[in-house]
Amino acid sequence: MTLLSIQVESKNLLERQFQGGIGLTGTPLKRYSGPTLETWSETTIKLIINALQDKYPDADIKWSKDYITSDYEGCGDERLDQHVKVNGEYAYLQEDRAWVDKPFYTLKRAVVRNIMQSCESKLSSNVKFGLIGYSIDIKDDLVETCNKTQGYGDRFERFSLTGRRRGLKVNGKSVNWYETGFVDETVDRYINYVYSTLEDAILREDNTITG
Repeated sequence: MTLLSIQVESKNLLERQFQGGIGLTGTPLKRYSGPTLETWSETTIKLIINALQDKYPDADIKWSKDYITSDYEGCGDERLDQHVKVNGEYAYLQEDRAWVDKPFYTLKRAVVRNIMQSCESKLSSNVKFGLIGYSIDIKDDLVETCNKTQGYGDRFERFSLTGRRRGLKVNGKSVNWYETGFVDETVDRYINYVYSTLEDAILREDNTITG
């Protein structure tokens, strides 16, 4: 499977899911959105893993949702929604959230800091993190604040599939995130990010955390 075919298959699934969400509001929208996003991103990550496993048959690539144990006695375990190990080390970790606001973003940046500082021996030297959602309603100044106070901004990328705020109105009427569609370029950027992160971990020989 090529990178292009991954993009096509991933977008086809996303398009079907978006069609299924048109017109939903309230609790039905909430119940549909979270599991649907998780299914799509999990499917996409596994397509990438399968493609890389075919390209690099000697690599050991594993997907999981397991907790990561701390390097320090008495400290708690850490996790995000999805993890990918390459040759026994965590290379990519991701959080899925239909709607991301300021408190949630700040919390997850803190979790990333905890993982980097508490679980360092378990991580690939160029480990990366992703946050993916339908709408990510935060401002650039929050990102800069978290970069300064939490650190590791060079390892963290966010992907808003619709590129719009949750409360968008069209012709004076509020519409859910499915009704305005997703941004093709964002999906491509997300797939390229995960693919290149995992491929880099496969090819990388230096296992010392930097940055």
